[in-house]
Amino acid sequence: MVRRALNILSLCSLITLPVVAADPWDVPARPETGPEELTESIENEIERPTHPNDWWNHDQLLGEMGGLRPWLSKYGMTFELNSYDEGFANPDGGLNAETGQRYAGLTDFLLSFDTEAVGWWKGGLFVVDLQNTRGGDISDFVGDAQGISNIVAPPGTRFAEYHLIQEFSGGKLALKIGKQDANADFVVSEGGSEFINSSFGIIPTVPLPTFPAPALGVMGAWQATGQIRLKAGIWDGTPVLGSGAFGTAFDGSGGTVGAVGLEIAPFGVRILSGTYRIGVWRHSEVEIVDPPTATTEPGLGPARGAYFTVDQGLWENDRSRLAIFAQGGWGETDRSAFSRYFGGGFTFNAPFRGRPDDIVGIGIARAELGDVERLHLDSTAETVFEFFYKLPLTGWMTMNPDLQWIHRPNGVKGTAFVAGLRVATVF
Repeated sequence: MVRRALNILSLCSLITLPVVAADPWDVPARPETGPEELTESIENEIERPTHPNDWWNHDQLLGEMGGLRPWLSKYGMTFELNSYDEGFANPDGGLNAETGQRYAGLTDFLLSFDTEAVGWWKGGLFVVDLQNTRGGDISDFVGDAQGISNIVAPPGTRFAEYHLIQEFSGGKLALKIGKQDANADFVVSEGGSEFINSSFGIIPTVPLPTFPAPALGVMGAWQATGQIRLKAGIWDGTPVLGSGAFGTAFDGSGGTVGAVGLEIAPFGVRILSGTYRIGVWRHSEVEIVDPPTATTEPGLGPARGAYFTVDQGLWENDRSRLAIFAQGGWGETDRSAFSRYFGGGFTFNAPFRGRPDDIVGIGIARAELGDVERLHLDSTAETVFEFFYKLPLTGWMTMNPDLQWIHRPNGVKGTAFVAGLRVATVF
C-alpha cells in the first residue's frame, strides 16, 4: 500500500545526489540532492540485500549494523545514511580575478516510519530527512548563475524535510503534508538528475521550494491510469534555510507558490520507456522590475510560468541503455531571475563490457537572465556544458569525475572551465 503511494508522489532529489532514475536519496536536482523523485518505494531503496561473505560488494558499508536494521524494520522503521564529498578546481576563466579550489560535502540521514507495519492505520508513511552541509562553493571563483554543484549550501545541520505521505483508494490518491521538496515531486527528470550542475536538476525558471531550503506545504496526486498521473500543491513562498518552516510559513509575507503538473508514461514498462512532464506554477509575491533599469527599485507582485521535462529511452540491449532527456522553463522577464531555460543531453548505462553499473553523460543547459537578476549587469544568457563518468568502486561507494565549461558566466562575458571529483558513500 505504501509502495503505491510513494510511486504516486515520486519525491525526487538533490542532488547526482542524490539525487538521480530520479532517486531521492542520490543527491539534488537535488543533489543526487540533494536534492534529488521516488521511482520505487522507500522499502526497496533502503532494505537492499547484502552479501554476508563479501563485504566489498555490500550495498551498504555498515551492512545490517549488527542486526539493528532488521530489528527496526519489525517496527516499521527504516533509515539510510549517505555522504557526498567533492572537490572542484577552477583552473581557467571566470568573472573573478582569482582561480582556485573548493571542497563541499553533504551528509543525508533519512528516517521513515510505516504506520501500517505497527498496526496504526493503512497507507501512512512519516519521513524525516536530516542534512549536514559543509565546505565552500566553487562558484565563488567562477561567478556563474546556474550553480556548478547541486550539493552546495551554507555550512550547518538542519531538518531538511519532515512530512506525512498518506494514500487513499488503494493507492490511486495520495496526499503529502509537511516540509517538503516540491521541485523533486514536480520537475526533476531521471536523466538530468545524474548530473552535478544544479541547472540539470533544478530548472532555474521554476521557483518551487527545493534543496537546501524545502518549505511547508501540501500536495496531492491522482493516478488517473497506469500511464497518467496528475499533481497539485501549494507551499510557503519564502522558506528560510535552517528554519523549522513554521516560523515563516503563510505568515502574510513572501507569499505562496503553487503548481499543477501532468506526468505521462505513454509506453508503460517497455524497453524504450519514457516519461513526459508538463506543468504550470504561480508565485503570489515576487520582485518586479518595471521598467528594467538600474535606477528602478523592484516592486512586488505575482509571477507565473511553465515547464516541461522529457526522459526517453533510445536503445537498449541485455547490458546497456542509451537515453536522452530534455527540459525547459519559461518565466516572466520583468519578475524572474531567469526568463527562459532549456537543457538536455544523454546518458549511457554500461558503456563498457564488464562495467554494468557505470554511467556516462553529456549535457548542455542555457539560461536567459531575467530583469531582476541583471538589474545592474550588462548580462544576457549563460550556457554550461557538462561531461561526467560515474563508476562504482564498491557496492557502497561511487566515484564521479566531472568536467564543466561555462560560456558567459552570469551572462556577462568570457568562459570558465572547472573539473571535479565526487565520491558518494552509502553507510
